Amino acid sequence: MEDEFGDWRISAVGTIKEDIPAAYPGGPSHKAGTPIYQSTLVQTEDKQNIGFTLPSSTAMALNIAINAAKSAKDFKSRIAYGKVATPQGSGLAVNHDSDECLFNYFEQCMIAVTFSYQAIEVFCNHTIAREIKEATEVKRRKKRVILSPLELERQLSTEEKISLILPKIKGLPTPKGKRPWEAFKKLKEARDSTIHMKNIDQQAVDTESLYFQFLSKDCDIFPQAAIAMIHYFLNGKEPRWLKKLL
Repeated sequence: MEDEFGDWRISAVGTIKEDIPAAYPGGPSHKAGTPIYQSTLVQTEDKQNIGFTLPSSTAMALNIAINAAKSAKDFKSRIAYGKVATPQGSGLAVNHDSDECLFNYFEQCMIAVTFSYQAIEVFCNHTIAREIKEATEVKRRKKRVILSPLELERQLSTEEKISLILPKIKGLPTPKGKRPWEAFKKLKEARDSTIHMKNIDQQAVDTESLYFQFLSKDCDIFPQAAIAMIHYFLNGKEPRWLKKLL
Protein backbone atom coordinates (compact mmCIF):
# COMPACT_ATOMS: atom_id res chain seq x y z
CA MET A 1 0.00 0.00 0.00
CA GLU A 2 1.67 3.16 -1.22
CA ASP A 3 -0.59 6.16 -0.66
CA GLU A 4 -0.17 9.74 0.51
CA PHE A 5 0.90 8.40 3.90
CA GLY A 6 3.81 6.25 2.70
CA ASP A 7 4.76 2.70 3.65
CA TRP A 8 1.90 0.40 4.67
CA ARG A 9 3.79 -0.91 7.72
CA ILE A 10 3.68 2.44 9.53
CA SER A 11 2.25 1.85 13.00
CA ALA A 12 -0.14 4.79 13.14
CA VAL A 13 -0.81 7.77 10.90
CA GLY A 14 -3.49 10.42 10.74
CA THR A 15 -4.00 13.99 9.58
CA ILE A 16 -4.11 17.33 11.37
CA LYS A 17 -7.69 18.58 11.65
CA GLU A 18 -6.96 22.30 11.99
CA ASP A 19 -4.14 24.64 11.07
CA ILE A 20 -1.42 24.72 13.72
CA PRO A 21 0.57 27.97 13.94
CA ALA A 22 4.26 28.04 14.79
CA ALA A 23 4.87 27.59 18.51
CA TYR A 24 7.79 30.02 18.43
CA PRO A 25 9.27 32.56 16.02
CA GLY A 26 10.76 30.76 13.07
CA GLY A 27 9.28 27.44 14.17
CA PRO A 28 7.30 25.11 11.89
CA SER A 29 3.60 25.61 11.22
CA HIS A 30 1.25 22.98 9.83
CA LYS A 31 -1.83 23.13 7.63
CA ALA A 32 -4.98 21.08 8.16
CA GLY A 33 -4.69 17.77 6.34
CA THR A 34 -0.96 17.44 6.94
CA PRO A 35 -0.08 13.81 7.79
CA ILE A 36 1.04 13.13 11.35
CA TYR A 37 2.92 9.97 12.25
CA GLN A 38 3.66 8.05 15.42
CA SER A 39 7.41 8.30 15.88
CA THR A 40 10.09 7.33 18.35
CA LEU A 41 13.65 8.17 19.30
CA VAL A 42 16.61 5.93 20.07
CA GLN A 43 20.13 6.71 21.18
CA THR A 44 23.02 4.76 19.70
CA GLU A 45 26.06 3.60 21.63
CA ASP A 46 27.96 6.71 20.51
CA LYS A 47 25.18 8.91 21.99
CA GLN A 48 23.70 9.83 18.61
CA ASN A 49 19.95 10.47 18.80
CA ILE A 50 17.99 9.03 15.88
CA GLY A 51 14.30 9.69 15.37
CA PHE A 52 12.15 7.70 12.98
CA THR A 53 8.58 6.79 12.07
CA LEU A 54 7.47 3.86 14.22
CA PRO A 55 6.65 0.68 12.29
CA SER A 56 3.98 -1.80 13.34
CA SER A 57 5.83 -4.82 14.76
CA THR A 58 2.86 -7.01 13.82
CA ALA A 59 2.90 -5.76 10.23
CA MET A 60 6.65 -6.36 9.91
CA ALA A 61 6.35 -9.89 11.27
CA LEU A 62 3.54 -10.62 8.82
CA ASN A 63 5.53 -9.15 5.95
CA ILE A 64 8.53 -11.33 6.77
CA ALA A 65 6.26 -14.39 6.94
CA ILE A 66 4.49 -13.59 3.67
CA ASN A 67 7.75 -12.99 1.80
CA ALA A 68 9.21 -16.22 3.21
CA ALA A 69 6.11 -18.14 2.10
CA LYS A 70 6.46 -16.71 -1.42
CA SER A 71 10.12 -17.69 -1.48
CA ALA A 72 9.22 -21.16 -0.21
CA LYS A 73 6.69 -21.59 -3.01
CA ASP A 74 9.37 -20.74 -5.58
CA PHE A 75 11.86 -23.22 -4.12
CA LYS A 76 9.22 -25.94 -3.89
CA SER A 77 8.32 -25.53 -7.57
CA ARG A 78 11.95 -26.24 -8.52
CA ILE A 79 12.28 -29.50 -6.59
CA ALA A 80 12.66 -32.49 -8.93
CA TYR A 81 11.48 -35.98 -7.97
CA GLY A 82 12.11 -39.49 -9.23
CA LYS A 83 10.02 -42.63 -8.80
CA VAL A 84 11.38 -45.15 -6.29
CA ALA A 85 10.35 -48.27 -4.41
CA THR A 86 10.01 -47.83 -0.63
CA PRO A 87 9.21 -50.21 2.26
CA GLN A 88 5.70 -48.75 2.16
CA GLY A 89 5.29 -49.20 -1.59
CA SER A 90 6.02 -47.05 -4.63
CA GLY A 91 6.83 -43.44 -3.98
CA LEU A 92 8.93 -40.46 -4.94
CA ALA A 93 12.39 -39.35 -3.88
CA VAL A 94 13.85 -35.89 -4.18
CA ASN A 95 16.71 -35.92 -6.68
CA HIS A 96 20.08 -35.13 -5.10
CA ASP A 97 20.44 -32.21 -7.50
CA SER A 98 17.40 -30.69 -5.77
CA ASP A 99 18.69 -31.00 -2.22
CA GLU A 100 19.63 -27.32 -2.13
CA CYS A 101 16.13 -26.26 -3.23
CA LEU A 102 14.56 -28.66 -0.74
CA PHE A 103 16.62 -27.39 2.19
CA ASN A 104 16.01 -23.78 1.16
CA TYR A 105 12.31 -24.60 1.04
CA PHE A 106 12.39 -26.00 4.57
CA GLU A 107 14.26 -22.93 5.83
CA GLN A 108 11.78 -20.52 4.28
CA CYS A 109 8.89 -22.51 5.75
CA MET A 110 10.53 -22.24 9.18
CA ILE A 111 10.82 -18.48 8.78
CA ALA A 112 7.20 -18.19 7.65
CA VAL A 113 5.95 -20.28 10.57
CA THR A 114 8.05 -18.48 13.18
CA PHE A 115 7.12 -14.96 12.12
CA SER A 116 3.46 -15.81 11.51
CA TYR A 117 3.21 -16.94 15.11
CA GLN A 118 5.25 -13.97 16.30
CA ALA A 119 2.78 -11.64 14.57
CA ILE A 120 -0.03 -13.03 16.72
CA GLU A 121 2.12 -12.84 19.86
CA VAL A 122 3.02 -9.20 19.23
CA PHE A 123 -0.57 -8.30 18.41
CA CYS A 124 -1.78 -9.86 21.66
CA ASN A 125 0.86 -8.14 23.78
CA HIS A 126 0.32 -4.73 22.22
CA THR A 127 -3.45 -5.05 22.62
CA ILE A 128 -3.12 -6.01 26.29
CA ALA A 129 -0.67 -3.16 26.96
CA ARG A 130 -2.89 -0.56 25.28
CA GLU A 131 -6.31 -1.62 26.49
CA ILE A 132 -5.91 -3.19 29.94
CA LYS A 133 -5.00 -0.77 32.72
CA GLU A 134 -5.95 -2.79 35.82
CA ALA A 135 -5.32 -6.27 37.20
CA THR A 136 -7.51 -8.94 35.60
CA GLU A 137 -8.87 -12.20 36.96
CA VAL A 138 -7.93 -15.21 34.88
CA LYS A 139 -8.77 -18.90 35.28
CA ARG A 140 -5.59 -20.95 34.90
CA ARG A 141 -5.07 -24.61 35.67
CA LYS A 142 -8.44 -24.78 37.45
CA LYS A 143 -7.54 -21.81 39.65
CA ARG A 144 -8.50 -18.15 39.50
CA VAL A 145 -5.58 -15.74 39.69
CA ILE A 146 -5.28 -11.96 39.52
CA LEU A 147 -2.66 -10.73 37.06
CA SER A 148 -1.45 -7.24 36.19
CA PRO A 149 -1.31 -6.22 32.50
CA LEU A 150 2.45 -6.89 32.48
CA GLU A 151 1.93 -10.30 34.09
CA LEU A 152 -0.71 -11.11 31.48
CA GLU A 153 1.85 -10.41 28.77
CA ARG A 154 4.62 -12.41 30.42
CA GLN A 155 2.84 -15.34 32.04
CA LEU A 156 0.01 -16.30 29.70
CA SER A 157 0.60 -18.35 26.60
CA THR A 158 -0.41 -16.93 23.25
CA GLU A 159 -3.17 -19.54 23.15
CA GLU A 160 -4.54 -18.27 26.48
CA LYS A 161 -4.34 -14.67 25.33
CA ILE A 162 -6.40 -15.20 22.20
CA SER A 163 -8.92 -17.56 23.83
CA LEU A 164 -9.38 -15.78 27.19
CA ILE A 165 -8.04 -12.23 27.30
CA LEU A 166 -8.58 -10.68 23.87
CA PRO A 167 -12.25 -11.77 23.72
CA LYS A 168 -12.81 -9.87 26.99
CA ILE A 169 -11.01 -6.80 25.68
CA LYS A 170 -12.86 -6.73 22.37
CA GLY A 171 -16.24 -7.90 23.65
CA LEU A 172 -16.22 -10.91 21.35
CA PRO A 173 -16.85 -14.63 21.83
CA THR A 174 -13.77 -16.81 22.04
CA PRO A 175 -12.44 -17.87 18.64
CA LYS A 176 -12.21 -21.45 19.90
CA GLY A 177 -14.10 -23.80 17.62
CA LYS A 178 -14.22 -21.28 14.79
CA ARG A 179 -12.28 -21.37 11.52
CA PRO A 180 -9.51 -18.95 12.64
CA TRP A 181 -8.89 -21.16 15.66
CA GLU A 182 -8.42 -24.32 13.61
CA ALA A 183 -5.93 -22.54 11.36
CA PHE A 184 -4.15 -21.16 14.42
CA LYS A 185 -3.78 -24.64 15.92
CA LYS A 186 -2.08 -25.88 12.76
CA LEU A 187 0.22 -22.86 12.85
CA LYS A 188 1.00 -23.46 16.51
CA GLU A 189 1.80 -27.12 15.86
CA ALA A 190 4.24 -26.19 13.09
CA ARG A 191 5.75 -23.38 15.16
CA ASP A 192 6.27 -25.60 18.20
CA SER A 193 7.91 -28.24 16.02
CA THR A 194 10.14 -25.59 14.43
CA ILE A 195 11.25 -23.94 17.68
CA HIS A 196 11.41 -27.13 19.74
CA MET A 197 12.47 -29.64 17.10
CA LYS A 198 12.52 -33.18 18.41
CA ASN A 199 13.80 -36.49 17.10
CA ILE A 200 10.35 -37.34 15.75
CA ASP A 201 10.69 -34.43 13.32
CA GLN A 202 13.65 -36.21 11.71
CA GLN A 203 11.72 -39.45 11.16
CA ALA A 204 10.92 -40.62 7.67
CA VAL A 205 7.21 -41.46 8.01
CA ASP A 206 5.17 -39.64 10.61
CA THR A 207 2.17 -37.39 10.13
CA GLU A 208 3.26 -35.32 13.13
CA SER A 209 6.74 -34.58 11.85
CA LEU A 210 7.70 -31.06 10.82
CA TYR A 211 8.81 -32.11 7.35
CA PHE A 212 5.50 -33.91 6.81
CA GLN A 213 3.69 -30.67 7.60
CA PHE A 214 5.86 -28.68 5.22
CA LEU A 215 5.67 -31.14 2.33
CA SER A 216 1.94 -31.81 2.61
CA LYS A 217 0.79 -28.18 2.89
CA ASP A 218 1.33 -24.91 1.08
CA CYS A 219 3.48 -22.62 3.21
CA ASP A 220 1.22 -19.62 2.68
CA ILE A 221 -1.38 -21.14 5.03
CA PHE A 222 0.77 -20.01 7.95
CA PRO A 223 0.76 -16.22 7.40
CA GLN A 224 -2.87 -16.51 6.32
CA ALA A 225 -3.67 -18.16 9.66
CA ALA A 226 -2.08 -15.25 11.50
CA ILE A 227 -3.92 -12.67 9.40
CA ALA A 228 -7.24 -14.47 9.96
CA MET A 229 -6.79 -14.57 13.74
CA ILE A 230 -5.82 -10.90 13.96
CA HIS A 231 -8.70 -9.93 11.68
CA TYR A 232 -11.10 -11.82 13.93
CA PHE A 233 -10.40 -9.33 16.69
CA LEU A 234 -10.25 -6.24 14.45
CA ASN A 235 -13.11 -6.94 12.05
CA GLY A 236 -14.66 -3.60 11.15
CA LYS A 237 -11.85 -1.67 12.83
CA GLU A 238 -8.92 -2.72 10.68
CA PRO A 239 -5.81 -0.54 10.91
CA ARG A 240 -4.28 0.65 7.68
CA TRP A 241 -1.58 -2.04 7.67
CA LEU A 242 -4.11 -4.87 8.06
CA LYS A 243 -6.30 -3.57 5.21
CA LYS A 244 -3.27 -3.98 2.97
CA LEU A 245 -3.25 -7.74 3.67
CA LEU A 246 -6.98 -8.51 3.38
